[in-house]
Amino acid sequence: MPICLLLSGALFLSSCKKEDKIPESCDGIHWEYTGEDGPTHWGELCVGYAECDGSTQSPVDIKGAVADGTLSAIAKAYATSKTNILNNGHTIQFNYDAGSSITVNGLQYDLLQFHFHTHSEHLVNGVSHPMEVHLVHKNAATGNLAVIGVFFEEGAENPLLAHYIDHLPVNHDETFTSDETYTAADLLPAGTGYYTYSGSLTTPPCSEIVTWIVMKDHITASTAQIHDIETLEHENFRPVQPLEGRTIKVFN
Repeated sequence: MPICLLLSGALFLSSCKKEDKIPESCDGIHWEYTGEDGPTHWGELCVGYAECDGSTQSPVDIKGAVADGTLSAIAKAYATSKTNILNNGHTIQFNYDAGSSITVNGLQYDLLQFHFHTHSEHLVNGVSHPMEVHLVHKNAATGNLAVIGVFFEEGAENPLLAHYIDHLPVNHDETFTSDETYTAADLLPAGTGYYTYSGSLTTPPCSEIVTWIVMKDHITASTAQIHDIETLEHENFRPVQPLEGRTIKVFN
């Protein structure tokens, strides 16, 4: 607890500093998107979350992107997956069967899961979107991640969401499983253009191991679909982080 000295009726604040040590372990640590456990305090919650105060954090406001002729369209090899949906307390997450991948800079990254943020975490020239999906891929050799971000606009109903919207788990740690199959390719826009930069996970432990690929084109979902997901997740977006000298590249 803070310690204050009261002398001659005056309150001296010089010694009113937080005395609590940051916990070494993050086991059981609770984090949120608002309040005392919100994004501005994640790095203080435990030692393992220290990277949340790092210099290459995500999301960012995408602006001043530089064209790079060495970039190419992302090679995607997406098979179908059975249905395994989790409400992890922060987002609705579709866990994906093994066997799907993308190739980035000559390295294969296997698709693990995708999940949603309402509203979008990334901005483009200061503009946000009502929802963003993150498709999370991992390189088996390095442990590094490649995450594809896709923005939703309000518009036509999204067919994949339409199939599952009534089955999304409502409670923390609740799941919905089914032998029905689908493909994550249905969450990608028609265009292949994207922005890319080096960043981090947008949730604790905020590990700075992510190659971000944010698609330029958008997909749609109905107002009702976006509302239903936001009702389950609430506003689960991290504010944008400083670029700290990083360059954002663009493939058109």
